[in-house]
Amino acid sequence: MKHVNQIRKIVEQGRLDEAHQAIEDLLELGPKNLEALKLKAALFEHVGRFDDEETLWRRIIEIDNEDEDAIRYFQKAQLEDREHYYFTDPLPGGGRRFLAYPRTLVSVSFIGLVGCVSFLLLTRMNGQMIVQSPILLLGAFALMVVSPWLAIIYLYVRTIRSINVTSAAIEVSTRFKTFRYAWPDIQQICLAHSGEPEAGELKLVIVPREKNAPPMSIDFAEATSAVRARRHLIQEIRDYFQDIRYENFDSILVEGRSMRRF
Repeated sequence: MKHVNQIRKIVEQGRLDEAHQAIEDLLELGPKNLEALKLKAALFEHVGRFDDEETLWRRIIEIDNEDEDAIRYFQKAQLEDREHYYFTDPLPGGGRRFLAYPRTLVSVSFIGLVGCVSFLLLTRMNGQMIVQSPILLLGAFALMVVSPWLAIIYLYVRTIRSINVTSAAIEVSTRFKTFRYAWPDIQQICLAHSGEPEAGELKLVIVPREKNAPPMSIDFAEATSAVRARRHLIQEIRDYFQDIRYENFDSILVEGRSMRRF
């Protein structure tokens, strides 16, 4: 029988199946072991099993209604419910549109703003060698102004603008293009996690049946994803495609096809 700290070390090594079994063995002896329940909830979050994660946190709050971790979880869940209200809207023909919040674009835009201000301040500094040298000044302009704005333009074109889920298909739209996957044409939808939980990587992967059609991978990690109301999006997808799988990203077979990554 392993203790919670030993199981955490197993998790850090990426042996998730072994960790799940060890937690189950521990909970058989102590069903109210809060640390074991929290570790199990964290593993469910890592692989995208949000419903199972919520069930565990409800169990924890029933055992201790003042548990700080459980309170934080439900505060976060309330925030996601608000995201569902502000970042989604019903479509006229049925279904729902999920609007994206481009975190990376916002961050790079801020860097671009700081770069522009810094360059303006730099050009007003009399007596500095960089101001007196056209080559150094041009290099500073390229680094502080041009580079961030090229990144902004690239991200503006590439990042997801919205995801539409209807009875006919799931549609992923950027600023200039829409990728449509009809439900009958989809072979697999899965939430793909990294082998190491500390990496915090989670992706929503859509694999079409057609061999020449490229699969799509969408960043679904809480800290970096542009998708808001992630749990609600999964529930919406499950209404039309119930067999959502939970896989290690490296185990997904795409048969050499290039993958669209967002």
